[in-house]
Amino acid sequence: MSKTIASGSNTGQVGRRGTIVLSAATRRRYGLEDGSLFISEERPDGILIRPAVAVPADLEAVRRQIKVGLDQLNRGEGIPGDEVEAKLKRLSANFRSRKK
Repeated sequence: MSKTIASGSNTGQVGRRGTIVLSAATRRRYGLEDGSLFISEERPDGILIRPAVAVPADLEAVRRQIKVGLDQLNRGEGIPGDEVEAKLKRLSANFRSRKK
């Protein structure tokens, strides 16, 4: 059973196997059904739970990028850490912005 504790907030329960139970109204509002994916994000003031969408990765593109990187390493070509970090951030932002 869930109870409203503040405007837009509801209590819920955590089952013994870690199952999180949300109110029916909350599930309807966010389109959550049995088996729906969500993201839990730890924050200083608690845990944020939000709906997630699984997007299939282009595995061939990932394999090609890995091969290019391994080939560079095999040739002794170093990749500056800040360049790698910047590229990973761009790839991550592009991946998150994709909608399917």
